[in-house]
Amino acid sequence: MRFDTLLVANRGEIALRILRTARRMGLRTVAVYSDADAHGPHVRAADMAVHIGPTPADQSYRNGAALIEACRRTGAQAIHPGYGFLSENAEFAQAVADAGLVFVGPSARVIALMGNKAQAKQAMQAAGVPTVPGEQGCATQEQIAAAARRIGFPVILKAAAGGGGRGMRVVREAGDLAEMFRQAQSEAAGAFGSGEIIIERAIERGRHIEVQVLCDEHGRCLHLGERDCSTQRRFQKLIEEAPSPAVDAPLREAMGQVARQACEAIGYTGVGTLEFLLDDQKRFYFMEMNTRLQVEHGVTELVTGLDLVEQQIRVAQGEALTFGQQDVRLKGHAIELRLCAEDPWAGFLPQVGTVGEWQAPAGIRTDSALASGMAISPFYDSMVAKLMAWGESREACIAQLARACERTTALGVRTNLGFLARCLRHPRFAQGQVTTDFLAQEDLQQPFWRRAPSAHALAAAALVLGGAVKTAMAGPAERLGGRSLWLRDATAGADGKAVQCTLASGAAGLVLQCSERAPGKAAAEDAQASSWQIAHLRWHDEAGGARLGLAIDGIYRELACWQEAAGRLWVQDGADAFVFERVERFEAAGARQGSGLLRAPMSGRVIAVLAGEGQSVAQGDPLVVIESMKMEMPLAAPCAGRIARLHVGEGQQLDAGQAVLEVDSEEEKETP
Repeated sequence: MRFDTLLVANRGEIALRILRTARRMGLRTVAVYSDADAHGPHVRAADMAVHIGPTPADQSYRNGAALIEACRRTGAQAIHPGYGFLSENAEFAQAVADAGLVFVGPSARVIALMGNKAQAKQAMQAAGVPTVPGEQGCATQEQIAAAARRIGFPVILKAAAGGGGRGMRVVREAGDLAEMFRQAQSEAAGAFGSGEIIIERAIERGRHIEVQVLCDEHGRCLHLGERDCSTQRRFQKLIEEAPSPAVDAPLREAMGQVARQACEAIGYTGVGTLEFLLDDQKRFYFMEMNTRLQVEHGVTELVTGLDLVEQQIRVAQGEALTFGQQDVRLKGHAIELRLCAEDPWAGFLPQVGTVGEWQAPAGIRTDSALASGMAISPFYDSMVAKLMAWGESREACIAQLARACERTTALGVRTNLGFLARCLRHPRFAQGQVTTDFLAQEDLQQPFWRRAPSAHALAAAALVLGGAVKTAMAGPAERLGGRSLWLRDATAGADGKAVQCTLASGAAGLVLQCSERAPGKAAAEDAQASSWQIAHLRWHDEAGGARLGLAIDGIYRELACWQEAAGRLWVQDGADAFVFERVERFEAAGARQGSGLLRAPMSGRVIAVLAGEGQSVAQGDPLVVIESMKMEMPLAAPCAGRIARLHVGEGQQLDAGQAVLEVDSEEEKETP
């Protein structure tokens, strides 16, 4: 069916991505939005936009009836679901077809077949596709325990109705199985509406390899090469690249042929992805099929020269592919980084807040809906942008992308930008040796991963928070009069050091003297003093932020700065963003060790309360589970004792830092 008006049933960067191609193809475009997205960039980018629901915004984009009604009101004849939300919902795809509209994707039958991991596995086995040993249909703890004994530990639990790392748990010991099963069921039910779990053998030190497929309604099925998605945290991808450094031409052909065979067996049409695990013996096993456009589709576009969204739309209109398998050529190398609002050094904790300043790097492809002043809410996934680079070789691509990270400005909300830049430069990644357990094996508190602020960043914070920028630029350094202040690196949380900074005149101009103190140390302990000569100050305000240029010991740099509020400053230091706070007096961060007050580490919704007032608990016991950005996080008892007061209930929305409960510490009850 031909159509001239396309509704995009999604938001953010993927909505903008689809709208861009649709406009180029001459289609009229329709966006949809919730209350939370009323001023979103995808609303402005479309020819028309329809309001579809209130906050919580996540549910608005899952309202299939409202989406179909939006088509009726605007004259849209087709719906592109993007990824996430309803993109793999067979009932929605069927409802679209029943309404006489075109669903840009495979049929509802195929989505239903491949959307359930248990059914998909059976279908692939029937088609001769190798699968990971495991069992389906385990609904109780007794059944899952029996299956685990037959398979052998370690095992992995997976949500049968979805993917993306949600509802997945690796279990290494029988004693952990019951709790992990409960967590997996709960997360799966919340994310996909089904708590069905399958169990498989955990293939450790494997690679996550996926094969992109493209099929039309006329019997032509092609594969477009593979992507390596092995750099993951919590089973969610962070870095994807094409082609994989572990796949040679014969293996590529073998995996591609299996993928094509699988598509032909189920009658697949459109763009899709088959995901495989590749073990250390180069044996590959089918995991799941995504019947939609992937987040990481851009790297395949960069190495093939194809626009996958265009191909989706053409297939949905009944067109035949105009090229064959022999025409698909992979050129060069492409890598994508998923920029997420999260803190990698605090367990990848999701972050919410207002973006103070955002500036994408020049010279690479950036898919993003970010803008300075935009609010990042807890209702959506933590991914806020994708940075993609292409190079003639893998080495050239890595170098280009690492440099692009240093030219990116992301202030106001903590992101994983600096962490991703370190991943690119890690020896294992550089050598192409990353497996899915890579990050789980790393100590992210080590100096390689956790960089301290540079002298330029520290000087910028001292000058701005000390109110000395204009004074220092206006005349002789003597006018500063030995100005002194205390700063804390708030980015490091409890590990943040306090620094006493003094600005004074020297023989050649302004001098910054700093004396560092670590948490828990007395004034004379662990003191490290530094002194830097500052010259050539340059301050200029820009929309959404400012730039401070300064030379320290003869090296000039310009840094982006954004002041969130009095006494708190964000500074972009290469790929890292630091938050500095001005403090009147320094108190050791560990001064309240043993405190029984548990606060919410992030904004989110309480989905489970596992203990009640008066109950005795041990340190580390899970007490409350909160959900934010589609991830569940158990909050553990801060100390052993008795729960004195519970401040929250199930279903309650929390702000970061809000009190959750209080535990009367056993240590506090001890008498001398």
